[in-house]
Amino acid sequence: MNRYFAWFGLRGSLVLTVLMSAYALVLAAAFPTPVRLLCAAAMVLSSVGDVFLMHEPWIERRFPNYFTIGAAFFMAAHLLYTACFALKIRAQGAAYWNGGAAAALLIAAVCFLYFTAVCKNPKLYPLAVAYLCVITLNCMTVFSYAWSAWRTDGLAIPAAVGALSFLLSDLIIGLGSLAGIRSYDHLIWWLYPIGQILLITGAGR
Repeated sequence: MNRYFAWFGLRGSLVLTVLMSAYALVLAAAFPTPVRLLCAAAMVLSSVGDVFLMHEPWIERRFPNYFTIGAAFFMAAHLLYTACFALKIRAQGAAYWNGGAAAALLIAAVCFLYFTAVCKNPKLYPLAVAYLCVITLNCMTVFSYAWSAWRTDGLAIPAAVGALSFLLSDLIIGLGSLAGIRSYDHLIWWLYPIGQILLITGAGR
């Protein structure tokens, strides 16, 4: 998808992530609720993380640990999305632990076992485990909300699909970094923007 956004001689991924942040900020300005503000902050942090992970030579020269820095920004974004949907669960008065949270935890457990089995880069393994824990918390929270609210909130299921799409894009990055598997890299910039847009939209007001 990012190749369709290579405008003005800029990297398509850069243009696309800026547009996604602009979308989140416009929604936050139009509906300045805690949920919207958290989503906007999460998307802006994601865009900063994107910049660190774009393999720009000047970034890699100045920040030797660019991958870890980018991952840290994304972990912060996931925590903000977690807070956003935790607020929605609290406002609804629903229980956190339900079938949705259990499904997300099961998906994460399978991912953990798989990455442990295929890991060829032990130096990045602790970072990958920490990242997986954070994104699991995000997915559990979004899935929990979707499980309890899908009958009353038409955006709940799209939000869960967004969280899953975001997770899959991160898993593909993990496959490349930990196991050297690059066959699915072309899917990252389809799954990632779709996931972010659905999360931002699905958060509602």
